[in-house]
Amino acid sequence: MVFYHEYLSKTEIKGFDTYKYSCIDNSPLAVYISHPFWNWFVNFYPRWIAPNVLTLSGWSLVMGCFLLETVLDYDLSRGSVGSTNPLPSWFWLLCAICTFSAHTLDGTDGKQARRIGASGPTGELFDHGLDSWSTVPFTITIFSVFGQGQFSIPAIRLLFTLISVQLVFVVTHWEKYNTGILFLSWGYDASQYGLSLIYLWTWWVGYEWYKFYVIPGWTFAEVFEVGFYLSCGLSFAMSGYNMWYSYAVDKTAKQSSLYEAAAPMFPCIVLFVSSVYWAARSPGAVIDQDPRMFFFSMGTVFSNIACRLIISQMTNTRCHTWNTLLAVYLASIIAAFWLPLYELTILRVSCLIIVLAHVHYGVCVVKQLCAHFKIHALDVSYLTAKKD
Repeated sequence: MVFYHEYLSKTEIKGFDTYKYSCIDNSPLAVYISHPFWNWFVNFYPRWIAPNVLTLSGWSLVMGCFLLETVLDYDLSRGSVGSTNPLPSWFWLLCAICTFSAHTLDGTDGKQARRIGASGPTGELFDHGLDSWSTVPFTITIFSVFGQGQFSIPAIRLLFTLISVQLVFVVTHWEKYNTGILFLSWGYDASQYGLSLIYLWTWWVGYEWYKFYVIPGWTFAEVFEVGFYLSCGLSFAMSGYNMWYSYAVDKTAKQSSLYEAAAPMFPCIVLFVSSVYWAARSPGAVIDQDPRMFFFSMGTVFSNIACRLIISQMTNTRCHTWNTLLAVYLASIIAAFWLPLYELTILRVSCLIIVLAHVHYGVCVVKQLCAHFKIHALDVSYLTAKKD
């Protein structure tokens, strides 16, 4: 591969050799609806379909809807009150189908792996790494229902909403970094079913339905926004309790000091604080000029930080507090304030660089793991070869 680079250290590779998956998914929706459905549905997959193909297909459906909407409604305005050119109703039906299908594929990839004997750390990293990037399309696509202006929320508050979703994701893996167990958020299944239903409802009744006040002074979009924060707060409370219990009660915590326990959150905090500062103090209100590019640039840096945390908790290695893509992002912010006339260009160029670098990182890490374990990422022919 041209420009191939081995990002994983020998210590990290050694850590993958001894990794054992440990996860608790005990939400009522997961226990009584999702897992029974997935256990039944996985039997319809041909045994030659690789689990990572299912993972990639699900992610592609989510990202595909986001990219299609980017073409159709780049500035998030076609859902605004009084719009003369709203998004076609079929788009929301497509979003509902893709969201539900992606959730099903994401829930059955691991079951397919165990069914055909292809389980391993590469698949888990592939799955969770793509999930970290999906926080952007999940959040931005659903809020595009509200458009801009009246009966919507400002772009900077949409940034806060995106950050809350990203915090839920990264805190879950930070929790595993400290406890050794991945406690899946109860809100994940609920959010996926909720998004699918909202898209279906929008297809049925139209985007205009959401243009009302739930209570005096509070629009539906604002109440919906608060719902995100409340759900995220509940997830934080559960993660905090699990980490406290691990350290204070059963003494199974994995980190030796408060600094080591908290270290994975440092780059995230820097990313979130710098993003809010840029959005709030931007010389040219860049988040309003090009909200999609702003969110996608920031979200890609977040995904890279999250991927490195996932690798650290899987390999029992120290999490890095330095991130190269975060440095590029911070440099672009400095350049934007230094050269305000070129702020939008700086955002777009830095976003392209960040996305290409992140894709390179992901592809190289997967190739390195596949070479180490002597497997293939997107086909399972190696299973037959092993039997022979």
